[in-house]
Amino acid sequence: MATAILLTAGCAGGGTEGGGGTGAGTGASGGGSVGPDSPCDAEGAQTGMENGTLICTSTDGEFTWQPLQAPSDGSNNGSGSSNNGSGGQNSDQGSGSTMLRVGATCDEQGAVSFSGGGVVICDSGTVRYAMQDDLQAAPAGGYTEPPSWYPTLSAMFGPTVSECPAGSVSFDHPMVPAGQLAPSMPHGMMIADHVTPIDHMYIGIAALMKEPAARTDADAVPITAPADGTIIEVSSLGSPTSHRVVISHGCDLVSVYMVVNQLTGPLAALAAEVDAGGQVQVSIPVRAGDEFARQRDNPLDFNIFDGTSWQSGLANPYSYAFGEPWKPYTVDPFPYFTAEVRAPLEATLQRVVEPRWGPIAHDVIGAAAGSWFLDGTIGYSGRLTDDVRAATSDLPGGVVAGKKTYAYGHLSLSPHAVDPSHWIFSIGAWPDQSGDPRQVMIEPADGQPTPDQLTAASGVVVYRLVEPNRRQPDGYIRASSMAPDGIGYTLEAGPQTGWVVVQVIDDRSLAIEISTDVATQPTGFGTGRTTYHR
Repeated sequence: MATAILLTAGCAGGGTEGGGGTGAGTGASGGGSVGPDSPCDAEGAQTGMENGTLICTSTDGEFTWQPLQAPSDGSNNGSGSSNNGSGGQNSDQGSGSTMLRVGATCDEQGAVSFSGGGVVICDSGTVRYAMQDDLQAAPAGGYTEPPSWYPTLSAMFGPTVSECPAGSVSFDHPMVPAGQLAPSMPHGMMIADHVTPIDHMYIGIAALMKEPAARTDADAVPITAPADGTIIEVSSLGSPTSHRVVISHGCDLVSVYMVVNQLTGPLAALAAEVDAGGQVQVSIPVRAGDEFARQRDNPLDFNIFDGTSWQSGLANPYSYAFGEPWKPYTVDPFPYFTAEVRAPLEATLQRVVEPRWGPIAHDVIGAAAGSWFLDGTIGYSGRLTDDVRAATSDLPGGVVAGKKTYAYGHLSLSPHAVDPSHWIFSIGAWPDQSGDPRQVMIEPADGQPTPDQLTAASGVVVYRLVEPNRRQPDGYIRASSMAPDGIGYTLEAGPQTGWVVVQVIDDRSLAIEISTDVATQPTGFGTGRTTYHR
């Protein structure tokens, strides 16, 4: 894949406009009509067209016009960040239907859709954000499939469905050369303001084993498409060496690459536009093995979302529809890889127990285990419930005013991703309620229930919290939270950091209070009790 040039209906003389970063073509004389599979010139000269928007695509060195499958209106900030995109109607989200915005007029009373910032509903002729009680009550055991009101992947990323059987996409090419892999973190890590288990893994690369000052351009490794697909979005994550790329593989399947250091190949000419504007919606076909970026100075974030799957271990998907709506579609990527590609990836994962890729959903309905969100907020977004309820126009995404981090209201009591024999207490407010993320290890006393066994019947429980030291395979103990760590490292208790008082109130509510007074064990709640919900 060498280049991509857009040809758009309505351009005078059949001219082109840049849409893959190689420059614009010019109209040419003659009355010939351009259609799919007809030859095109990478320099841009063409005579006309017959079918809407086409893209001049290089396949094995031969340039032909191919239909442009543009993403839906609006934008999406992808995995790990707030979403400000748009989608279609609930009945056919992402299929080109008119998107709804808060404050707009609407006709179908009770119709639910996705605005990008969250779920919206038509109420008395006006669109507003949908509140939890506007939607169907969750089943007692949680959702085992997407509820009818939940946004589809197409609503978030643009059309992701093509005519192919589900499960027919095979990742037969590595994203990073096998010989350039280093220890990699699985899904489910809880690190800094990633308070709840992360929905992507961190692919380690060999350059990270060098000191930063010793790295050269030659240490940058290629990032390549693992399967045929279409790059549908390229975004800046805030610096010229941190980007996000989204590839649609059809079959309602997308792969996402984040903290990408350098855009190359068909994306090289987009770098300036992306860094200046933040986000570019594109439609650039790639073949398995095509390079589109390079990586040197940090692990590569990678994950797959499959619109035909569902994370049933997330007790209340409403909490993710505002902030990270793609999360319930996160999958274990291994079944999508061929055995040849899977083997070296699996061999570098720090987690050595099954499932190797690492689960992200640990909610146990009726117990303390899993992820929680501060009362008075709308789930992952951290938006105040009162603000969302009163909104008459779309609320902007990002960090809530007056808070230090988007994760200030997040809480998780979940197994550690690499050593799941230990439970981690991960919170966005330690104890600063404006945001002070911290991860410590729970050290249950003899006879105390673990979080998955802690129910309302357990009453008030006080857990001892300690720093999690990491015992490396060579026996070395590492207490810091920075990677890379060795494959198969284990946790052990370090210095005590405090106490946490915990009580399950009901299936959807949890109360906690942190004490950093190591010398004095609390006997119950004091004046700092805080309540969280699913």
